[in-house]
Amino acid sequence: MRGSAGLGAVLLLAAGCGGGATAMPAEEAVEHHELVAEELLAAADSVRPLSWQRRSQEIIEPGAEDCRYQPGVWEADEPLYPEPGQGMDWEPWRAALDPVLEEHGFEALGREQSSGGDLWLEAEGPHGSRLLVHADGVMRLTDVLVDADPCEDTTLGL
Repeated sequence: MRGSAGLGAVLLLAAGCGGGATAMPAEEAVEHHELVAEELLAAADSVRPLSWQRRSQEIIEPGAEDCRYQPGVWEADEPLYPEPGQGMDWEPWRAALDPVLEEHGFEALGREQSSGGDLWLEAEGPHGSRLLVHADGVMRLTDVLVDADPCEDTTLGL
């Protein structure tokens, strides 16, 4: 009996190892994340209308064994809260973005994080993906594990 309990514990530990992220098929990655981004930006617009510019849609490290795709980094024309000293109330952003994240298999936005003067929220999603929402008006959708061979922008049609 004791041996089977030990084996069960080992199997449970082994099941939790290795990151667990499965790769998304390359042919689905771009179209799927275009939809996710479109819905997130529309939800953000319900909190505060901003003009967002996309940059950095790319394979993060071309040629890598674990191929990671960054669907984009969007920069708003203003910070999420433009008035100095206004303070950062994340609740309207959580209320708008969390339902979209949940619909696409992401966790809810986590607690506020900071480094220097930068403040942001982060949510983890399927295929190792992450969404970061920065108070300075930057939204980053990144780290999507894709099954792309070769691991290049052209494999995704970028």
